[in-house]
Amino acid sequence: MRWHRHPQLPSLLLTLWLTTVLCTPSFAGDMALLSIGPRIGFGEKIPFMGKEQKYYFHLYDIAAVIKLPWSWPLGEGTWNLDTRLIASAGLLTGANESGLMVTAVPDLALSGWGGLVTFDAGAGAGFFSNYVFGVQDFGGPVQIVATSGIRVNPFPHAYTGFRVQHFSDAGLYGPSSLGVDMYIVELGYQF
Repeated sequence: MRWHRHPQLPSLLLTLWLTTVLCTPSFAGDMALLSIGPRIGFGEKIPFMGKEQKYYFHLYDIAAVIKLPWSWPLGEGTWNLDTRLIASAGLLTGANESGLMVTAVPDLALSGWGGLVTFDAGAGAGFFSNYVFGVQDFGGPVQIVATSGIRVNPFPHAYTGFRVQHFSDAGLYGPSSLGVDMYIVELGYQF
């Protein structure tokens, strides 16, 4: 089934998901802003996932991590599994062109040792103001974003991390589109 045959389906699915997430009173957690900070990323021509890219890409953005209400302690309380949302906005450059990139990625995070280290992975959506960089065409303005990372909190209210992020259209815009893998360095303020 192609999305263009049923244009209302993605909107309906997103509305149902948001209603379930935001309006379910039986969950006992609160939503809170966990951290905010700048990120710098680079993309190699040889990808981690997907096909070989045509250009080297660079990313400069600000990311915020929001704690979602669901959380589960693991073991004797040393480790915790949380749900989070990573929201970012910034500039993607490549082939002497640039464009705005905005993402929203629901995420599962495994934190240990009192929050000293966190491993996370998630998948969500990204919006691109420019999706054609030279001869590399992402296919369209909306992309699927997959990410995984590690974060270390060496000092109170500070964090640093490394993240691998892939975005592509997963063939929704056709077989000729090409996504990008980004390797991202993060640091910032943790509330």
